[in-house]
Amino acid sequence: MKTSRLGRIGAYIILTSAFVGSLFPIYWTVLTSLRGKIDIFAKVPKFFGGHFTLANYRHVIADGQFISSFKNSVFVTVMATLISVLAGSLAAYALARKKSFTTRRPFESWMIVLRALPGIVLAVPLYQLVVKVGLYDNPWALVICYAAINLPYSVWLMVGFIQGVPYEIEESAQIDGANQFRVITRVILPLVRSGLGATTIFVAMLCWNEFLLPLILSDQNAKTLPVYVGGFVTSRTIDYGGMAAAACLCIIPIALVTLVVQKQLIRGLSLGAVKE
Repeated sequence: MKTSRLGRIGAYIILTSAFVGSLFPIYWTVLTSLRGKIDIFAKVPKFFGGHFTLANYRHVIADGQFISSFKNSVFVTVMATLISVLAGSLAAYALARKKSFTTRRPFESWMIVLRALPGIVLAVPLYQLVVKVGLYDNPWALVICYAAINLPYSVWLMVGFIQGVPYEIEESAQIDGANQFRVITRVILPLVRSGLGATTIFVAMLCWNEFLLPLILSDQNAKTLPVYVGGFVTSRTIDYGGMAAAACLCIIPIALVTLVVQKQLIRGLSLGAVKE
């Protein structure tokens, strides 16, 4: 009994430490964004208090490059997510309803392996391809690349959700005269809307946080927020206050969306826990 109690206390201590450790970078970023250069470059770091100011946020918001980068991030994320999730859902339906398990399973494994490839492996060929087709520094180049790279992830997630829908429901719809397209759009996708929402959020976060591809495939016209944040690091100095403020502004949109749909996100993750 005593050993069990000590074990629970130890587990609480470990989980609390992990929780605090995961939140500390965010806390320090927010704190840095609200401080001036004197407090930021103090010899002894101040973890609490100090002189707070919104000057860093005013400087970032007044910058035209920030507004342009924000618009590019929203456009690229929305379009790439829609394409990836829509195409991934159709491909996942085909895989989920495929009768042969021996041919389907290796294909699913290869899909997630492709998504796990380091981005730097694809950087050079993608750059050469984008330049040759004349889409360098064009937001549509990022949309196409993001959608293609995240497509395996969408398929891998949606397969589990669609497998949870009994095939008898499809047969009933087909008996009532529904064609294949109507079965997918009017029957399958509404039944897995929680899983569809979860997949959409995960893919959107991957697109929103992508740094390497926009760094290589864009200059000024297609620059996204992660690249803009990295621009505060120059060969002469690092504007920690401005970079922290820009990072906080970059975090806010995706954090708000996640908070709004957190119930659907949890429901979608639970729906996907289907054992074959």
